[in-house]
Order: sequence, then C-alpha cells, then structure tokens
Amino acid sequence: MRPITLLILSITISFFLSSPALAQEAPASNGALKVWEKILASNTRYPSADLRARKFGYIIMDVKFDEAGNLESYEIADTKSKEMQKSAETALENSLDLWKPEMLGDRNRDETYQLIFNFEMIDPNTPDEAIEAATKYIYKGKPEKALKIADRLVTQKPFEPTYLELRSQINRQLGNEEAATADLLENQRLQEKTLTKIDIKVFGVVSTRVISGTIN
Repeated sequence: MRPITLLILSITISFFLSSPALAQEAPASNGALKVWEKILASNTRYPSADLRARKFGYIIMDVKFDEAGNLESYEIADTKSKEMQKSAETALENSLDLWKPEMLGDRNRDETYQLIFNFEMIDPNTPDEAIEAATKYIYKGKPEKALKIADRLVTQKPFEPTYLELRSQINRQLGNEEAATADLLENQRLQEKTLTKIDIKVFGVVSTRVISGTIN
C-alpha cells in the first residue's frame, strides 16, 4: 500500500500525440469532480513503447479513503504493463491536489474504491467488432458462439460492466441462470466500487480519452 503525499503541482492539460485529442466525460456529481477526472485523464500517457508494439492493457488501482473522504493511499491490484502502470501512477500523483472529499458524493467514506486505466488501440473502421460479432450470433440463434466471444471479452477486460451484462444475457438465453446471475452481481459490484475509469483509446493517429464509471 503506497501512502499518498499531497503536493502542489503545476498541471498542464495536454494530450498524447500531435493530432487533436478528444476528452469526453460521463456525467459527474459536481463540477469539481469533472475537473479532477479531466486532469487525471489528460495526464495519462499511452507509453510510446507499448504504442509502437500495438500493446493494449489496463491498470486497476485500489484507492483507499480515510474517514474524512481524503485520498489516503493506493495499491496496484492488477497491471498488464509496467510502463502503463508508471503512466497511471504519474497521472494520479499529478491530480491529487485537486481531490476534494465532497467528490465522493453519497458514497461511504473510509472505503476502498477502484480506479481503472484502460489502454487500447482501436481500428477506426471497426471499433466495436467483437460486440457486433457476438450480437450477430445471438440473432442467428447461435448463442454458444456468442458466449465464446463474451468470455474472451470479459477475460480481456474484467472491469468492463458492459461485457458482463452481455455475457449475462447470453447465459440467460442458454438457460445458464446461475452464471447469468453471477455476472449481474459482479456488474453491480463493479459499478458500486469503481470510482473512475479512464479509457485511453488510440484511433489511428488520434488519441481519445473517455472517462466513465464515475461516482453519481
């Protein structure tokens, strides 16, 4: 567990690569939280070595809050790249001075929530290819093949509620009620425990940051 030391830092909002980048954020509970998420996202860089290798991955941080709602410490729960981990940790350190306890909204203090950084390269012509393929198999009456795709998606991104919901629907169609219910419960747990999810998506030469999973 790494203790967090608050430092006053000069933060410049900039994006990776020279091409224009888009920052999109999901609805947040207040303006301060939106600013914090945007700064967090803008300070996250897709590591150049991973970018050249067309490597995707994610970092999941367990972020601990004290009784007052201050960021107390964090630890890496799962990582797929040391360089991505370094980028995520730097982004967090550069955003600490903007955190305010009231950003937790109605959430409990003295709790641990997850902060997720997802790095991926997307084919701009087929951004949702896997989801579309699974959906086609469902419409064709071949849920077993759709389930294989959903299993792969959940394995690649265990933090993504959308994939759990998809797999739950497929399992229900197959009559696998226990598995379908388990995915719905995990979906609910993720939404309750996810503080913020930062998606760093590279579409060709354009880097896009999408913020989701925010506290309501």
